[in-house]
Amino acid sequence: MAELGSTEVEQDDGQRRERGEQENRLPSHSPAPPRPHSRTPALPHSPAPAAGAAVIRTREQHNVSRGNIDPDALKVLYHLSRQGYTAYLVGGGVRDLLLGRKPKDFDVGTDAHPQTIRRLFRNCFLIGRRFRLAHIKFGTKVIETSTFRRQPEAAAEGEQASLLNHRDNTFGSPEEDARRRDFTINGLFYDIRTFSVIDHVGGLEDLERRVVRSIGDPSIRFREDPVRMIRAVRFAARLGFQIEPGTWAAIGRHHGEILKAAPPRLLEEITRLFAYGAGEAAVRLLWRSGLLGDLFSEIDAHIGATGGERSGYWTYLSGLDRVGGERRDAPPAALIFSVLVFPLIRDQAQRAAAAGQSFNALEATLAWLRPTALRYRMPKRVFSEVLHIVESQRRFEVPQRRFHQSRLAAQEWFPAALALRRIHLAATGGDTAGLDEWERLGATHPARDRHPPAGQGAGEPPGGRRRRRPRRRGGRRRRESAAARGDRNQERNAAPDNEGGMASRWWRRLTGAERGGLRRGLSTINH
Repeated sequence: MAELGSTEVEQDDGQRRERGEQENRLPSHSPAPPRPHSRTPALPHSPAPAAGAAVIRTREQHNVSRGNIDPDALKVLYHLSRQGYTAYLVGGGVRDLLLGRKPKDFDVGTDAHPQTIRRLFRNCFLIGRRFRLAHIKFGTKVIETSTFRRQPEAAAEGEQASLLNHRDNTFGSPEEDARRRDFTINGLFYDIRTFSVIDHVGGLEDLERRVVRSIGDPSIRFREDPVRMIRAVRFAARLGFQIEPGTWAAIGRHHGEILKAAPPRLLEEITRLFAYGAGEAAVRLLWRSGLLGDLFSEIDAHIGATGGERSGYWTYLSGLDRVGGERRDAPPAALIFSVLVFPLIRDQAQRAAAAGQSFNALEATLAWLRPTALRYRMPKRVFSEVLHIVESQRRFEVPQRRFHQSRLAAQEWFPAALALRRIHLAATGGDTAGLDEWERLGATHPARDRHPPAGQGAGEPPGGRRRRRPRRRGGRRRRESAAARGDRNQERNAAPDNEGGMASRWWRRLTGAERGGLRRGLSTINH
């Protein structure tokens, strides 16, 4: 990887805030020199830091280059640094850069408080209840900037029986922020001033060993936030790492805690498992650890009944990975859940046919999908599309008229339905030649461009900017009360007749005062 020359970065201490503004800034961090201690003698250059110590790799000892960091993230880092605050590139961005991968996003950690960040950046928006995060927007791109935090203090006895975190809004130092994170490989910092990588938790060594290790006691950390168990599976499957034995054993002991997590977070983490073509490997780890039985008990039972590790269910997941390829975004959520449920529906249909019984695929899909949607707060759009995708599979088997084919291809969910059909034929050894005509037919309709990927709302263009609705002529009509409508109807009835007995247009254009004057004049003439 090409390395850019290191340039001096201005460090003017005179730019530090005066004492009145120092309350809005945490103490800056000055890492201690590495101690001669290592978990493994084979890696003397990657010592495991003790409490209060940090391993620092200078610019010559790592492959992170500013040329591979997003320019807008660099703007945020340099602006915070020039204003006298400590600013690090943190989290998965540093991990991926060290592994030679292209990060999906870049997060910034700083000792500036959220309100201070908002004052420094005009394009900044604060979000979050449990912890205030600063989103600094550059067009459709967002650079997430957070203040260094530390582990919250334990709840008082009797206040909270479990270890589940409900509040995490305590500021801290960079070291405390690193130690409160989930895994060692995500606790690395990149210092924009010295171009060095700072490791407080042993993440550099675990990256070299290709290991996912929990920071601290995994039994406690997983009970604090059960979603970390799914994240451990996701990182191991996506990066090709092994889960450290102690961390893996803790998942096996506490996998039932996953049901305590917030349903929207679970839905998001489940769909993110299938990004980067890692769906099959991730679901295998879920099944081996027991998490799959808690998340989808029917799928867990189906895999156990159809051969376990040799089950044909895995061929469907591998087919889904081939559809998604190496894309950083997961496939559409509707396609993910359609692939998850379709082998179960097909198995039920085969057993019903063998017993000579009728089978309704739509009712069987609803029986699995309805409780799943309620459990994970599935959007109605995804729920409806899964039903259509699964139900449409029979139409590929029965010859359709040209008009019916065109109507099917015009649906927004048709690309996902065609992808499921291709996955099914590949898993069962069927002939996919007949799908080419469907592919050409679907290409003639714009529905393929309207289908949003996972995490993107319906009707939102791929660029991320929602198209503005055309402006209505004459402005919006004001809502009027029943009394106002009654007065208007009464005036219309009292309007003078115009040859045909209907109120003329000029009468409607008069103001209330003009109408009243005309009424008084007409009443005088009549009398």
